[in-house]
Amino acid sequence: MLKPLPEHMDDTGSYPDPISLVEYPHPALRKRARPVTVFDQRLRGFCARMFAVMEAEKGVGLAAPQVGVPARIFITDHLRRKDAPGAGDPRIWINPRIEQPEGETSYEEGCLSFPGMYSKVMRHNRFVIHWQDVDGAERSQRLDVEAGDFLGIVVQHELDHLDGKLFVDHLSPAQLTLLRRRLREMEADYRKATGKTGAPLRR
Repeated sequence: MLKPLPEHMDDTGSYPDPISLVEYPHPALRKRARPVTVFDQRLRGFCARMFAVMEAEKGVGLAAPQVGVPARIFITDHLRRKDAPGAGDPRIWINPRIEQPEGETSYEEGCLSFPGMYSKVMRHNRFVIHWQDVDGAERSQRLDVEAGDFLGIVVQHELDHLDGKLFVDHLSPAQLTLLRRRLREMEADYRKATGKTGAPLRR
């Protein structure tokens, strides 16, 4: 059952509690997220709640817009395994940006906001990502997908969410044809639950 959420993070840095995943075509998925400027306990608590949602949904990444919050935050745990709870590499990425992109690589992706849908997406092969941690400290890392850095795929997917871009936006018309029926079903479900059209794909 769909649970549309209020899309808010007020200027004082308050975050909603509780939170839950929003799915296509919820309009929060199309909003460009705002930079985080306050690094405090409220931010840490929100990130902890995001991890709880990601784990419940069995994902390896989750962006704040996916829980209805327009903040430039995403979390990842690219080493997370269903058969090894607690093991992994959980990370928080705040105000991230990519520099020095090189090459292209194709990788099959899915998205928690598009359950059951998968398709190959073209991504940068190598790049440097800069971000702040939950305390506001500046960090950077070079990632090379070709050399085995699956994290490089995850962060590019999640960074798109912060700009209101979805993995289906990268797909060719032929790829979209394979997903069109399910997309229309989700659009119909959203209209039935909310009485609104949301933000459906326009191609």
